[in-house]
Amino acid sequence: MKYREILEKPFYRIGKWAAQRIVHKESVRYQKTERMLKFTAGEGRESDVLEFTAKKIAKVLMILFFGTGLCLLAASIGNSQEKISILVRPSYGEGDKEAELTVQIEGETEERKIPVTLQERQYTDQEIEEKFQVIIENMESIILGENISMEEVRTDLDFPTLLEDGSVKAEWITYPMDLVDDSGKIVGEASETGSLAEIRVTLFCQEKTVEHEFYVRVFPPLRTEEEVLFRKIEDSVKSEEKRSAKDAQMKLPEQIGEKKLCWKENHESMIPFLIFLVLLMAVCTAILEEEKVQESVKKKKTGLMMDYASFLYKLTSLLRAGLTIRGAFEKIAETKQVRKHYIDEEVRKCCNEMRSGIAEAQAYENFGRRCQIPEYIKTGTLLAQNLRKGSDGLADLLEAEALRGMEERQNLARKLGEQAGTKLLFPMMLMLGVVMVILMAPAFLSFSMG
Repeated sequence: MKYREILEKPFYRIGKWAAQRIVHKESVRYQKTERMLKFTAGEGRESDVLEFTAKKIAKVLMILFFGTGLCLLAASIGNSQEKISILVRPSYGEGDKEAELTVQIEGETEERKIPVTLQERQYTDQEIEEKFQVIIENMESIILGENISMEEVRTDLDFPTLLEDGSVKAEWITYPMDLVDDSGKIVGEASETGSLAEIRVTLFCQEKTVEHEFYVRVFPPLRTEEEVLFRKIEDSVKSEEKRSAKDAQMKLPEQIGEKKLCWKENHESMIPFLIFLVLLMAVCTAILEEEKVQESVKKKKTGLMMDYASFLYKLTSLLRAGLTIRGAFEKIAETKQVRKHYIDEEVRKCCNEMRSGIAEAQAYENFGRRCQIPEYIKTGTLLAQNLRKGSDGLADLLEAEALRGMEERQNLARKLGEQAGTKLLFPMMLMLGVVMVILMAPAFLSFSMG
């Protein structure tokens, strides 16, 4: 017993129970499946359709079961968070690192997620002098930032040092400095009615300068005690990030006031992708089971059509040799072939029916219907009529039908050849591309060396 069958065995009973309730003998789908199974397996009993459906359901249930287990395992692994105290800073050129951390404050039950932007490692003063011409700092030029208006400022302002793609340099001066510093950060506590701050900006462009003054009214931020605490944590992280800009690592704060901090790094979950993959595999399995049966039907019909002319020639030769139709069928059934032919299997079934007591004419008609091809149905009807009416010239009729079958075989072979050529077109195009690369590569190399 294969490993797959062993794994499917626990789900087979469930699949059979479900198949008995969803499969209806009167339905069109049941009859279609029965015909396909009868054509490929030779047994069209009700149990065959139920067995096929039960196994298909069992495979789908197996995939869903083990896929769900895999998702749960991935969820348990993904949710496990490792305690950290440092963040590895990306090297220069790798870009800034966005990290989403979870902090647990001592005495608090809930965790809080804090996004941290870890800039790439900065050069030393000497490296800055060497790379100054190629590093262009791009900063936002929006003064208000997240604030509503100049008359109501509650969050930090943005004071860029470069404007208009670096063509203009800006220097900022604020009064009072203990309320808003020259970087736009609110460092002091404003009154509840609002504190007025004067901002002066000097713009430099080549040899010209322009000064502009304006005022903003600063209000205290709307924060709860929890927000104040987490603001301190964020400020502490940002301060440490700036301080350690030239270090390979940044140490996360371990304590804010009397509260100890525990940091965890969050990773992107793979659960949605795994769920999608499991469902896709389950659907594909159900579809492939149907496709396998249809492919078997197509393969057998093609084989029967290819054997049609040779079968009639054999039958005609035996009839001209003096054998009866039944004797000719028995002779063909006893002949051993080097290669498997679908027609030999159908002939043996016909002989077995006659041995079991079925009327000879009925057996020939059943033979034609089992093949499910108009040519074979016509041949079976012709043989049955010959027995019933005793018409002469059967061998001549079969020989004429064989000639027509030979033409059909040639047409089918031509069609199959065209299909094979179409399937080979893509690999041939790939080979052509490889040949073109081999031929053109030396020329390009010679040009580059020259």
